[in-house]
Amino acid sequence: MLSGIFAQWMMSIAILLVGFVVFAYTGFSGFYPLAMLGGASWCIGNATAIPIIQRLGLAVSILIWNTSNCLTGWAGGRFGLFGMKAQVPASPFLNYLGLVFVVIGGSIFAQVRSEPAPAKSIKSNRASFDMENLNSEEKKALNTESSDDGGLETEILRPTKDLNSGSQRLFAFIAALIAGLFYGMTFVPVIRMIDNPEIYKGYPVDGLSYVFSHYFGIFITSTIIFLIYTIFRRNQPYAPPNLFLPGMAAGLLWAIAQTSFFVANQHLSQTVTFPIISQMPGCIAAAWSIFYFREIRGKRNFMLLGAAMSITITGAVLVGLSKNIKF
Repeated sequence: MLSGIFAQWMMSIAILLVGFVVFAYTGFSGFYPLAMLGGASWCIGNATAIPIIQRLGLAVSILIWNTSNCLTGWAGGRFGLFGMKAQVPASPFLNYLGLVFVVIGGSIFAQVRSEPAPAKSIKSNRASFDMENLNSEEKKALNTESSDDGGLETEILRPTKDLNSGSQRLFAFIAALIAGLFYGMTFVPVIRMIDNPEIYKGYPVDGLSYVFSHYFGIFITSTIIFLIYTIFRRNQPYAPPNLFLPGMAAGLLWAIAQTSFFVANQHLSQTVTFPIISQMPGCIAAAWSIFYFREIRGKRNFMLLGAAMSITITGAVLVGLSKNIKF
């Protein structure tokens, strides 16, 4: 996992900062410990992202765990699981049909194979991170070699042949499905509190009031994971400083998007929001994989990807229409 644990910790700090801004915006509405469980659930799922992406590639990984995420979130809202109240859309038929399209799209995405990108090298100073702190397995994974100017030439991590074997891909596929389950549970504590005022008396019905508590759960869980990792590494964690700003930027972007997710859930319900919000990012990730990382290549993969994206977008549109249109 190498830098993934450190990057997630940087993300969690930025997420907490955004959470505090929302906390101030809501007039410091209160702290709700139960909402932290949703943040912890998301953080545990996110901790598996790097090893999954290394085996499946960015686009395929996101699209698989988002399919599982979609089904978990949708089922919880539609059938009132985990103490939430069932949310029936205006057109159950369109909702079910859209969900079927989304699932079919997700299954097609799973057939897309990522391939190692052409080798690219980036140079970094020895001061960036101490190679002596890496064990032999990590050095092999990084595939580093000394350069003439005394710096280090480090290969950018991509899915490699040994990680792209059938058994490794199967492991990553199962892990991605499990990660999606954790992602799909992230809003359960908040919606449970909102849906049961007789149990949680005096609790706000505004989703934004729970954002800070939710994000604090992410920060605490990420910190615990990083501490465990640091102890396991004998106080020599792999924490290259060049990941600091990207990690913070990713956290800021994610936190803003997740805050919007809270608002969408409040006004549309999980039966509508999850199929749309969980699947559309995968289509964007696919574009990154094709045009920037170039890990998806070949006519077959492009055809599968195009079909999957078309079916998924159609499903998302149908789910969105099911909120108000009776059919």
